[in-house]
Amino acid sequence: MTKNLIIVESPAKAKTIEKYMGKEYKVLASMGHVRDLPKSDFGIECNGDVKIKYEPIKRASASKAVTAIRKAAKEAETVWLAADPDREGESIAWHVAQLVKLKPEMTKRVSFNEITKKAVTSAFENPRDIDMNLVDAQQARRAVDRIVGYKLSPLLWRNVGPNLSAGRVQSAALLLVVLRERERRAFQETEYWDITAKLATKAGGEFGAFYPPSQKKDDPELGNEAAAMAVLERVRPGPWTVKEIRKNERRQKPPAPFKTSTLQQKASTELSFPVWKTMKVAQTLYEAGHITYMRTDSINLSNDALGEIGRVVETQFGKEYHEVRKFTAKSKGAQEAHEAIRPSVLANTPEDLQGALKSVDEVRLYTLIWQRTMASQMAEAVYDATSVDIETNDAIFRATGKVLKFDGYMRVYLEHGDDDDQEEVEGLLPELSEGDVLDLRSLEPAQHFTQPPPRYTEATLVREMENQGIGRPSTYSPTIKTLQDRDYVRVESRRLFPTLRGEVVTELLEVHFNEVVDLQFTARMEEELDEIAEGSKEMAPIVCNFLSSFTAHVEEQKDKMSRPERPTDKTCPDCGRPVVEKFGKHGLWFLSCSGWSEDPQCKWSQQLDEEGNPLKIEGTGEKCPECESELVAKVGRFGPFVGCSNYPTCKYIKKEPPKETGENCPQCGNPLVEKRGRFGPFTGCSNYPECKFIKKKPKKEKEPA
Repeated sequence: MTKNLIIVESPAKAKTIEKYMGKEYKVLASMGHVRDLPKSDFGIECNGDVKIKYEPIKRASASKAVTAIRKAAKEAETVWLAADPDREGESIAWHVAQLVKLKPEMTKRVSFNEITKKAVTSAFENPRDIDMNLVDAQQARRAVDRIVGYKLSPLLWRNVGPNLSAGRVQSAALLLVVLRERERRAFQETEYWDITAKLATKAGGEFGAFYPPSQKKDDPELGNEAAAMAVLERVRPGPWTVKEIRKNERRQKPPAPFKTSTLQQKASTELSFPVWKTMKVAQTLYEAGHITYMRTDSINLSNDALGEIGRVVETQFGKEYHEVRKFTAKSKGAQEAHEAIRPSVLANTPEDLQGALKSVDEVRLYTLIWQRTMASQMAEAVYDATSVDIETNDAIFRATGKVLKFDGYMRVYLEHGDDDDQEEVEGLLPELSEGDVLDLRSLEPAQHFTQPPPRYTEATLVREMENQGIGRPSTYSPTIKTLQDRDYVRVESRRLFPTLRGEVVTELLEVHFNEVVDLQFTARMEEELDEIAEGSKEMAPIVCNFLSSFTAHVEEQKDKMSRPERPTDKTCPDCGRPVVEKFGKHGLWFLSCSGWSEDPQCKWSQQLDEEGNPLKIEGTGEKCPECESELVAKVGRFGPFVGCSNYPTCKYIKKEPPKETGENCPQCGNPLVEKRGRFGPFTGCSNYPECKFIKKKPKKEKEPA
């Protein structure tokens, strides 16, 4: 019999904690959440108070874990709930206690921001009760999200297409992507020119100078080729004289240590990690005891950490590189007094952990975190900035350059700009003095055009969500993943493009449910959830008021919302009625005779591609075996196929022979082939139905939230 039972979320975390606890402690994993709202029932009832219905999660691993916990809890004297130190972790601890029916007198809650022996043993020396304010904040979030999704999603299924969803955070995030696309379409480019002079000193040093020295791109001094050539011809004869040299010392402070959003952004920029991958790798590092908790709004470092970082910096780089700094969060709605994301043992350099880290991705992410943490406690970088004005025929050309005098924090961490940052290029300049006459080596004009605002990357979308107060560290990653899973956005060259479906859903929500996509509403709701977590507001009034108002709004709007349709200047080639554009269930617009509803005999339609052009249907030269019309290549719900051109009168579809996989069936020896069933593609025996073998897919690791 084990006196003490410790319950955590994951086996990896359990394994790490087991190393620090004695034989009197048994550690079991709940495998994540153990209860949730029912899938087939609304689950929320308001009658003076709020009643939320929960059901055990019917995942095999969760059921098995709960059975083991229930059995072990009966034999234990004390059960320690050691889930993660945030609202999500507090919620998991509470749900485990409720589902297993743990007795309050035998249950203790412990939490720690890092899984080290010191942090874990300290937590067990200072247990507490479950913080119901944090639990209620999480319950309120789940309830509000259920209200929006449960009430609104069916309207999208009816008017747009199946398997769609709306959400308080996801719809606001989608709006940001769509608004950026609208900005790009409305953008009108402006032409501008500049001139580069390649100059040389008498000693032979060469450098470049530019005209105009400063230029407003929306109102350029050189707005066309004629203006540029006029200046070029005027200045070409020279002389080129150094008019003024300005030198000043500049200092550059190091960045703050990572919080969730900045880690996601930098891992995207520096390592090309999608947001979900960053969180997955960080979760692995945390559970193995290598870094502190990775879902945090805080950029604070503990005094112990500051002391240890200082010792590492002075040992590795010298005392002149060490400078103690304290950072405070400026982000809207920063919550939970965690530390920033940092190495658990700061003396462990990336090289020290090469053998302990299990993948290249872990090494790369740990290196980024270690370097950023060290840099935050290092001296400023110091450099001399130089600006030189060169005069020629009443025109001023300018050259800039900088020389690094002391690398400071740059010794360990170079801060690169984000994907959308445009950095000025500054080079080294030769020795120059005012009054020097320079030789002109070349003079080149260049045409440019202003660019529309760039589409979001995952990193810049996270940054904008944080700036707007949309979501929290635990929601950034799953929100972006949901947008992609629902086919609301697609990723090309790391940029987020709204799909036609994403734009149509956003337009419908803007018209009928503006509060769902209202950025200020979403941010205000986050603030109210924060107030519940702090204990200054109660959960029930917020949930019940929202349920009442939102349900009434759904009832008011549900008959007003209809499938998107827009007029055209075309007429039906079959009956002469006006043609309209309708949005199809498969995510594309199509042309349809407006007489479809008036006269079912006129069913003329034409599919459009993503650019709004008629989709070309190519004939195959084959005849339909059922009606002898030509077979044509089409695109349907499940991709390309060949069918009868006489559809819908003839619904023949040509079945392609199944593609062999190169493997043989382990039961009968016949080839395995790729097939498609009601649940999507799968691999099965070609000898079906005599042999019904189906190859099981390998289990896919769940992406962290």
